[in-house]
Amino acid sequence: MSKDPFEELFGPAEEEPQPVPARERLAYEQAERVRTSPLPAAERSATPPNRDGAAGGRDTAESDRANKVKPWIIVGIITVVALIASIVILNLARAGDSPAETATPTPTPTQTSAPAPTTTSPTPTEEADDEEDAPDTAPSVEVGPTNTMPIGPWNATSELSQRFGQTSFAIPDGVNLVLTNDLLNSFPDSCAAMRQAWGATKLADGTYEVLKPETRCEAAPELYDEVWGLLDAWVKTIT
Repeated sequence: MSKDPFEELFGPAEEEPQPVPARERLAYEQAERVRTSPLPAAERSATPPNRDGAAGGRDTAESDRANKVKPWIIVGIITVVALIASIVILNLARAGDSPAETATPTPTPTQTSAPAPTTTSPTPTEEADDEEDAPDTAPSVEVGPTNTMPIGPWNATSELSQRFGQTSFAIPDGVNLVLTNDLLNSFPDSCAAMRQAWGATKLADGTYEVLKPETRCEAAPELYDEVWGLLDAWVKTIT
């Protein structure tokens, strides 16, 4: 068989492509589409770092997740601390209020009327003690008319009751003035010492007081009181 002159000039003619069945072509296209489609984000994050040393998707995802979780951890810690603090404060408040709640109420005092004071009549002995303890006060007597009696040594004058009768005086120590008169001489013999025991005493401040016996004349108590009262009235007139 002789060669075609075109084959000698241009070489053998290319074989015409044979038609591909539709099923094989569809399967080939699907495989090619799967191979060339981009990987999902989850698979990309799971891809290990490449050989050149660049960080892979897994490290980046973990870092992002840690940054997102960190604020929530801080908020949780603050919440727990605040809860513990509130519990402690509440317990302290309850502890402070518990004594007042358990305290026994103070009983209200009841007013009772005080018993009325009882008075007892003094016995004769008590009356005698009262007389002995009573102030040395002269009895009040009727003075009647008086006579002016000058007291030269004291450079003073006085008004003496006429009931004393004829009267004279002496001042032996310059301080005690001793009277002598008819009324004083009327004391009984049992009280004879009192006849020269009445008069006046000049004190250091220039005032005067009655000079009288220290004991009472039991034989003539009325006379004793009369002389005492008259002398008291006389001493008050000495100026």
